[in-house]
Amino acid sequence: MAVISGGNIISGSAASAPLEKAGAVVVNDFASGLVIGRTAVDTTNGKLYICTATNGTTTATWTVVGAQT
Repeated sequence: MAVISGGNIISGSAASAPLEKAGAVVVNDFASGLVIGRTAVDTTNGKLYICTATNGTTTATWTVVGAQT
């Protein structure tokens, strides 16, 4: 399913596959073109994050999913 963000269409697996980052995902990471509900993986520590707030251009709030330690 395609996602329209800022006038750009993001299609295919790029729109739904988790983003990846070595290390903790922090405020404003991946903010450009982000939608609420998008996920990201900390590939160093094996933690999954979900975007809980964004303006789609410059800000993003991430929350760890579940009780990962």
